[in-house]
Amino acid sequence: MALSLLFAAAFTVESTLATGQRVVETVEIPETNHVVQFVWPRARIPKDAVSVKVTPDFARAKKGESGYFVLPSGHLGTFREEEGEFSVPTGLMPLWGMKTPRGTFATLIEGLPWDCKLIVRAVKGDYSVSMRFDLGGRVPEEDIAIRIQTLPPVAEYPQMAAWYRDLRLSRGEIVPLGDRLVKNPDLAYAAKAVEVRIRQAWKPAPPPVKEQTPSNEPPMKVAVTFDRVSEFAHALKTAGVERVEICLVGWNRKGHDGRYPQLFPVEPELGGEAGLKKLIADVQSLGYRIVCHNNHSDAYTVAECWSPDDIIRAPDGTLSKNACWSGGQMYNLCPKVAWEKYAQHDLGKIAALGFRGLHYIDVLSIVTPRRCFDGRHPLTRREAADYVNRMLRRGADLMGGIASEGGFDFTAGSLDYALYVSFADPTAPMPKLTDRFVPFWQLVYHGIVMSNPFAHTTNYTIKDKRTQLVAAEFGARPVFYVHSKFLEGRAWMGQADLEFDTPAHFAAAVAAVKRGVDEYARRCHLQTSFMTDHRILGTDKVEVAYSDGTRMIVDFDTGRYDLKHVPKKRPSHP
Repeated sequence: MALSLLFAAAFTVESTLATGQRVVETVEIPETNHVVQFVWPRARIPKDAVSVKVTPDFARAKKGESGYFVLPSGHLGTFREEEGEFSVPTGLMPLWGMKTPRGTFATLIEGLPWDCKLIVRAVKGDYSVSMRFDLGGRVPEEDIAIRIQTLPPVAEYPQMAAWYRDLRLSRGEIVPLGDRLVKNPDLAYAAKAVEVRIRQAWKPAPPPVKEQTPSNEPPMKVAVTFDRVSEFAHALKTAGVERVEICLVGWNRKGHDGRYPQLFPVEPELGGEAGLKKLIADVQSLGYRIVCHNNHSDAYTVAECWSPDDIIRAPDGTLSKNACWSGGQMYNLCPKVAWEKYAQHDLGKIAALGFRGLHYIDVLSIVTPRRCFDGRHPLTRREAADYVNRMLRRGADLMGGIASEGGFDFTAGSLDYALYVSFADPTAPMPKLTDRFVPFWQLVYHGIVMSNPFAHTTNYTIKDKRTQLVAAEFGARPVFYVHSKFLEGRAWMGQADLEFDTPAHFAAAVAAVKRGVDEYARRCHLQTSFMTDHRILGTDKVEVAYSDGTRMIVDFDTGRYDLKHVPKKRPSHP
């Protein structure tokens, strides 16, 4: 059933120029086969436009009406406020939806998805959702293109997600995890194993020296040597852990974020290459997988291979910078250069050390593809996305699987595991205009890309019960992080941490991982199933359904979840 024509397919397009002038136009587009296809050609966009905001006239509601909006971040909001504004970018997933008394629809941003921000506003009780494309006064790379899929009035956000998932499956853009792991023992192992990341060494962050050289770089803290990692692996085995994947963070020269894009030689203070190879063989002899963390996005002046010619250039010709980490001022490596000069060589060298499992490349899947304006290696966002996916696929081909930091869905056809889908703390107060988090991303990608849903669900077994239940509700493949807190003043994975500093801390880390292994064993079989439904049964109870017939009831009041398998109905025989 299509939307009622009370949902007139009318769009208000507001272009804001560099002078501050605003140009407002209106266009009406007919619905065809339950689809409204909005296209605003880039030739129609003023050359000095800072932004273009598109507001569908049917994406409106009034305070007190039934329904909600749902955003790619998982924020869901009902229409209860008089005033307010909330916005999220669409880099994670270019999908959002809305349900009102007049109809239900899903919206897919197909053109310029990485330049878009969703803006929800309530003004005197009148709600609207707009898509603002931030152009910065530059000619856009492509047309603005938006597809609105009308859905039956009974549809809810799980059906919005299912429409997008099925669309991507039908195009061959993504492949179910269950199909991929049949011939891939490393991926099959990972689906049933928790991830344990161990930060081994790092320099101070924030750094006392921004532009570092080998003569002025700060001293490195050695927290966990290769021998100590081996002791931990044996302790896990003694505790009865049969399956785990260990990821080494900071094994490279001068530790985590030490001298990227330089990785080698293997850090001597941790045991050097000989010590690393011995560790890999030891861990694998226990039946475990072991992988490592590397980076093809960041560059520091302290690297022996440093060259400003490798860095993304901004439109004004300056070098593209980012935050300051252990290696000092971080510069953004051009994805084309990263692939051609570093990744192809370094990934082979990493694989030759003996690693097998879900190799981890930092950053790639948690930032929008970056344009480069250097005339020697210019890149559009789509070209940058292609190079990112080349790096991910190369790592998977060499070592069995691939993981990265986030769940940005331009990588969904290459990625096996996302370290966290969201930076948010799901137990914190919700922003104004929003009511709660729902697993909107997971309703699309569970059964395709494994994930830990929130940064704050890292080390979940040493956190409060609500955080533990959220991990189950969102279908997490658990991740533990030893020495996760290294950045002074900011602990984005939470204050609770695992450490190896004392025998008591070491034993506590082993116990925390063991609890996670036992909990995950109850539901790891669900990784190869799609998440098909999510129902809010009350303020503190939800039901999650999977394509294999499993139903999970998560009760935050009682502090537990229960699984029930509902056999699929089979057709009766004559």
